[in-house]
Amino acid sequence: MIMQKKILLWFDVEDYATIESDGAFAELLTMLDETGVRATIKFCAKKLDLLRQRGRTDILSRLASHELSFHTTLHSVHPLPTEYLDCYGFRTGAEEFARREEAGFRLVGEITGQHLTSYGQPGESWAPQVFPVLRKWGVPTYLDAHSILGVNGQPFWYGGILCYTDLVNLIRLQHQDGGLEQYIRDFENISTDCKDTVFISTYDHPTEFSSTVFWDEVNFLNGKNPQLLQPAPLRAPGEQTKYIEMLRQFLLYTQKQPDVEYLTASQGLALEQQRHTPITGADVKAIAGELGSQISFSPVGGAYLAASEIFSLAAKYLTGRMLVPELLYGPEAEEESAVIDSTVSARELAEAALRQFDHVMGYKQLRSLYRVGRNLLNPADLLSTMLEAVRTGKDEVSVCQGTLAAVRYVREPKAEDGWTQWILWKKDFYPETIYRHTRLQTWTLKPAVF
Repeated sequence: MIMQKKILLWFDVEDYATIESDGAFAELLTMLDETGVRATIKFCAKKLDLLRQRGRTDILSRLASHELSFHTTLHSVHPLPTEYLDCYGFRTGAEEFARREEAGFRLVGEITGQHLTSYGQPGESWAPQVFPVLRKWGVPTYLDAHSILGVNGQPFWYGGILCYTDLVNLIRLQHQDGGLEQYIRDFENISTDCKDTVFISTYDHPTEFSSTVFWDEVNFLNGKNPQLLQPAPLRAPGEQTKYIEMLRQFLLYTQKQPDVEYLTASQGLALEQQRHTPITGADVKAIAGELGSQISFSPVGGAYLAASEIFSLAAKYLTGRMLVPELLYGPEAEEESAVIDSTVSARELAEAALRQFDHVMGYKQLRSLYRVGRNLLNPADLLSTMLEAVRTGKDEVSVCQGTLAAVRYVREPKAEDGWTQWILWKKDFYPETIYRHTRLQTWTLKPAVF
């Protein structure tokens, strides 16, 4: 079988300070029409609204050829999602993100007449609280380039959303002489250390074609908002067209390859392999034997189950219910279990797991602590103990300690080194709450299979 290379071409359209970026976007859309490549376009709501106010029907009329996504309402205006959500828990943060951003999300859909299929953060402004909101809005994918969370450089599921982030094959056009040749070399040297389908992510910003410096670096440095927005410095005459021509030549080159296809975020989702066979008791026993106390995702039937789906399956197995996995969001906090009775009933464990839960945006969420008899067990200990009951078949089991091993897929820098190098943050900004919730939501993490 020939290895299939699927290229996700996407653009972040956000610069509402530099009017010349409108012209760059229009020129890009013309080029895409001529090459027949369909892109995923992530819109900042304010930028799109300004295009409408400026009467740019030449741009708006061409958007129907592409797939549209959400890139927040105001993009770089402080506080950004990471900044304002670091003050909230997971549940309340989701509510706050919806309160601040839903109007912008609806506006992009209203202006374009499309249902938005993806979301991606502005710059480095990651926040896990957005995921239940995206599900509520019917947004199935997350498209970005950050490296905060990833699974072996391939697409993955997190929070019930398919994520194209931290992909090993992330390549970009450098807007400089020799950029096309380097772009092609990067394409030819992509990693093929995966199965039959290789995803390649490549992205750009219209403002990078029109300007020499990012517009938000001009205006929003070090956590501050300007009194008056300034446009970004422009490229020399002819450079915009020169770099767009480089992108055109890259598209034409790759289109000639027999194993290459350009696709959008939702088209990639449609390619994911689904499990077609029911989960059996033998499958649950195999998972119990594999995981032990180290809680993470696990393969079954050609696909994967997230840790919280395994949590639901273990409880259903122990109570004789139908073995249909259920995704639950991670808990609000990481708590120590309080164990008074060291031996517990397997049935009582499972009933606690099934009957006690919290909610976030209407979706079930694991509790920080579950009451099991006189004990209070955190979900990792509860699942580890349920898996022991599955393995042994005993009606009474000793309470086991579990560890959420899936947190190893979160790349967390040391606080003393600063969070990221992004110059829009304040110098001392370190969002501990964001990272804590990112780790806790790895209960929902699992690889995608193509």
